[in-house]
Amino acid sequence: MRRPILSLCLLLAVPGLAASCRVATGQSGDGPSSDATVWQELQSRSPWVFLGDSNTYAGGYVAILDAWLQSNHAPDRPIKLLNLGMSSETASGLSEVDHPFKRPCVHERLSKVLAMTRPGVVFVCYGMNDGIYAPPTVETLAAYQDGMLRLAAEVRASGAKFVCLTPPVFEPEPLGARGKLGPSKAGRYAYFAPAKDYDDVLQEQADWCLSGALEADAVIDIRKALRAEKKVRLADDPKFFFARDGVHFGAEAHAIVAEKILLSLGAPASLVENYPTDEAIESSTRRMKLLRDAYLSATGKNRPGLAAGYPVWYAEQLVAKMARDK
Repeated sequence: MRRPILSLCLLLAVPGLAASCRVATGQSGDGPSSDATVWQELQSRSPWVFLGDSNTYAGGYVAILDAWLQSNHAPDRPIKLLNLGMSSETASGLSEVDHPFKRPCVHERLSKVLAMTRPGVVFVCYGMNDGIYAPPTVETLAAYQDGMLRLAAEVRASGAKFVCLTPPVFEPEPLGARGKLGPSKAGRYAYFAPAKDYDDVLQEQADWCLSGALEADAVIDIRKALRAEKKVRLADDPKFFFARDGVHFGAEAHAIVAEKILLSLGAPASLVENYPTDEAIESSTRRMKLLRDAYLSATGKNRPGLAAGYPVWYAEQLVAKMARDK
């Protein structure tokens, strides 16, 4: 399928950071599924809860997806989205020596998240932090696999459907140009001194996710979609990259991920082709941030430095008012 040119003005859930972009025309990976069974099943199960690391916490792709669904879904059957991503988090429980604090692990808060949100579908996207920014090893891959298998099992035990997003891409080029690739002076790898071949770690993780080992209800290859778009962009601009620090991708990539989710779940073409307006995305971003901070505060912020949220009941009231006032 040819990717439509998408315009957006995305206010990411980072204070003071706004971005606008236009996604290039190019191959975006797989087109809509010919079997709408998955879509019919998942769109009837609400809420959709999103777990992941900083790219999920930033909220861009979740907000775009929320705006997309709110703009196109029957008003009497809304799908509620909750972004409970956590910066620095892993599924593996690993943490590099030089990280300023022990990386949080989703398993430290998962049971409380599931009990409080009672999800119909849980989307998970881990991997970027799970290799702790070192070259590939059997041990780190095994830790990631074990963490993801336990995550899938607990989600399914709660009665929710489990959807896995493959790890995205790590981009060493902008870091290499600034001399930021590892190891550090201490001879170790870390988020500030990642291995040049760290993307190989994410490729191994993605291959495993796609192997069927997780027995997920769906596995969505966002990595393939991002790499395809990057290939198109590099043909026009040899210095193109999604993430200045190699890890935290911007609005363009968030738009690609949101679209890839809809395509992979077999959403109808009438929905996929009706991209939300900038105003709808901005509104969804504000709602998602309010709910994210509230639910993270209520279910356990196992990471220092995150903003405190309102009580969940009050955040839900604010979001309901925003919906009435729009």
